[in-house]
Amino acid sequence: RLVILFILAVAAIIAILYFFFACSLVFMGEQKPEKFAPTGLWQPYTLLYVAGGTLLCSGLACLIKISSLSSGGSAVAEMVGAVEVNPGTRDPHERKYVNVVQEMAIASGVPVPAIYIMQDELNINAFAAGFTIQDAAVAVTRGCIEKLDRDELQGVVAHEFSHILNGDMKLNIRLIGVLAGILFIAMFGRIVLEIGGHSSRSRSRSKDEGGGGAALVIAGLVLMLVGYIGYFFGSLIKAAVSRQREFLADASAVQFTRNPGGIGGALRQIGGYADGELETKRAAEVSHMCFSSVVNSFFSFKTHPPLLERISRIENLPLDDIGPGEAQASGAPLGAGAAGLAGGTIRTSAADVIASTGSVTEAGVKKAIHIVASLPAGLAEAAQHPLSASALVYLLVLPENKKERRKMARTGLPGILGQDELGELSRLEKLMPRLAAHARLPLLEMCAPALRTLTSDQAREFTGRIERIVKLDNEVDLREFCYITMIEFCLYGSGRLRRKNKKRYRRLDVLAEDFSRVLSVLTVAGHTDPDQRNTSFEAARSCLEGKVKVEYMEESVPVGELRTSIGRLARSTLRIRKALLKAASYCVLADDAIEVGEAEMLRALAHAVGVPIPPFLASTDLDL
Repeated sequence: RLVILFILAVAAIIAILYFFFACSLVFMGEQKPEKFAPTGLWQPYTLLYVAGGTLLCSGLACLIKISSLSSGGSAVAEMVGAVEVNPGTRDPHERKYVNVVQEMAIASGVPVPAIYIMQDELNINAFAAGFTIQDAAVAVTRGCIEKLDRDELQGVVAHEFSHILNGDMKLNIRLIGVLAGILFIAMFGRIVLEIGGHSSRSRSRSKDEGGGGAALVIAGLVLMLVGYIGYFFGSLIKAAVSRQREFLADASAVQFTRNPGGIGGALRQIGGYADGELETKRAAEVSHMCFSSVVNSFFSFKTHPPLLERISRIENLPLDDIGPGEAQASGAPLGAGAAGLAGGTIRTSAADVIASTGSVTEAGVKKAIHIVASLPAGLAEAAQHPLSASALVYLLVLPENKKERRKMARTGLPGILGQDELGELSRLEKLMPRLAAHARLPLLEMCAPALRTLTSDQAREFTGRIERIVKLDNEVDLREFCYITMIEFCLYGSGRLRRKNKKRYRRLDVLAEDFSRVLSVLTVAGHTDPDQRNTSFEAARSCLEGKVKVEYMEESVPVGELRTSIGRLARSTLRIRKALLKAASYCVLADDAIEVGEAEMLRALAHAVGVPIPPFLASTDLDL
C-alpha cells in the first residue's frame, strides 16, 4: 500500500507539472505565434520531458540521501547531533542505559548496537536506525536517561528493539530517502525562483524586457508549490505507516518485558514533561523513527498516535494474549557428554529454539540480566574498551582448561602479541576461572561495540592474530571455528561471508552438499554413539521434508571445507537459511537435550548465516 500511495503521489506531481508546462506552451503559442508554434494540451514530448526530468531528479535525490546514510544507524544518529556513548563510561545514567541495551541485545541474540545519546535534548525521546541488525544504532535523549527509572528506560529500549527485530529500520531510512526526493522538487523550485528574481532585477536595471525572468519566477513558484504539496502528502503517508508501527512496537515492548508499567510509565512521563520535542533542525527527518512526536509542525504532527491512546492500549493489553513467554527449561542430569564438548545439559526442544529466533521473551530478558549480572566485574569492564576487549577475545579462543590455557599463553602468545596486550591478557586471565561456561559467547557479543571502533587495518591485524592463536596447536577444532565465526560476526556482521562472493543461491538442491557437510559436523560433534548420530541426522533429514537430499558424511570434515559451505549458505535466500537453522536445531536437539558446547555451535552457525538466535542457557537452567 505504501508503494502504491507513493506512486500515486509522484504521478500526481508529474500530472500537475505537465498541465502547467502544457498550458504555458499553449499560451505562448497563442501570444507569440511567430516564435512558438500553436499547439493543443496533448503534448507527448512535453509529458516525456516532464516525467523523465521529475523521475530522474527525484530518484537521484532519493538515492543520494539514502547513500549518505549507507553506513547505517550511526549515520542517522550523527545526522541529528547524537554522540556515541563511551562503553566504559562512569556516568551513572549512561551506565544504566548501556547495561539495559546490552541486556536487550543479549536477550534478542543480536550484536550490541551502537549506543548514542542526544546530549543537548532534555525531553524524553529515542529512536533506532540502521539497514540491518549488524549496523543498527539506538539513540536516546539526555532527558530519557535522567528522567526515567530503570524499568521505564527498559520499556523504551525494548520498544526500539522491536523496530530492529521487526525490520522497521530499513523502511524508515527508505522513507527518509523518498521524502528527500519529493522535497527536492520544492528545493529546485526555490533555486529557479531565485534565479528568476535575480534575472528580473538585472533586466529592470538595464531597462530590458523582463519577461524571461518573470517566467522563471512563475515556474519556480509552481515547482515549489507542487513540491511542498507532494511533501505534505508524502509526510501523511509516512505518518500513517509510523502510527501503526508504533502500536506494534508498544505491544512488543510489553511482550518482551512483561511489564506494561515500564513503557506505560515512560509515556506518562512524556505527558508530564510536556512532550518529546527535539531541538535539532533535522528533527522532522527522523520524526517517524522516534519513540514519541518530536515536532508539532504542519507536516509531522500526526507521526505518532496520541499518548493517551497508546497508554490505554498498553494498560488494557492482557498479558496472556500477547504471546507466551519462552518455555521454561527444567534441569536435567549431565549426559554422557559430547565429543570434546563440556558443560551442563538442559532439556529443551528444537521448536522452542526456532520460535525464539528474531524475538525477545520475558524469560530471555531475565536470562540476559542474570548473565550480565553474573559476569566477573573485571571481565565485564574489559569488554567496554578496545585494547582490553581484544585481549579478552584472545583469552576466549584459548583452551577452556586452565592449565592448557596458561601454558599456551606463556609459550605461544609472546611471538604473536605485543607487551601491552600480553600484560592485559595476563591480568584478565586470573578472572577466567570465575566465568561460567554459558556466559562465554554473551561476553564475546558484549565486546562488539568496542571491537567495531577498530580501524580497518587494526581489525585486519586483530583477526590475523586470532587465526595465528588458534593454529598454535597446528589445527583448528570445531570450538575454535565457532569462536572465529562469532568474532567475525561481531566485527563485520554476516555481511563479510556474503561479500566474499557475489553469487547468490536461490535453490536448495544446489546446496545439498553444503547442507550435508554442516549437518554431519553437528551430528559428529554432538554424539559419540553411532546410533545416536544416526537418530540425530535422521531428525534433521526428516525436517527438510525431502526438499533437499542430504547424506551423512562419516569422515572428518576439514575446517576449510566447512567454512566454504557456511559461506555459500550465508549467500542463500532467507528461506533457505531458515531451513538450515531449523534442520540444525532438530539435529542438535534430537534427544531434546543440549549442552553448552552444542548451544555455542548452534548459535555460531545461526549468526554466520545471518539468522541469529538468542542465548537459551543460563546458570539456572543448567545441572552442572
